[in-house]
Amino acid sequence: MIVLDRFEGNFAVIEENGIMKNIPKELVDNAVTEGSVIVKIGEKYFLDEKNSAAERKKIAELQNSLFED
Repeated sequence: MIVLDRFEGNFAVIEENGIMKNIPKELVDNAVTEGSVIVKIGEKYFLDEKNSAAERKKIAELQNSLFED
């Protein structure tokens, strides 16, 4: 799984299999935001909508479990 961690200047910082990498920001599609799961097609990175939604749901459930009695 590849996740966009953050943007720094002209670079996008991604995490791929536990390894952080800097890639040129122009290789990332405009629809991708920080925390998104992405997929590499050719040389560009695109939003993986299905897996991004699943990850957001999993994180929300973990956060909610912290506040349950």
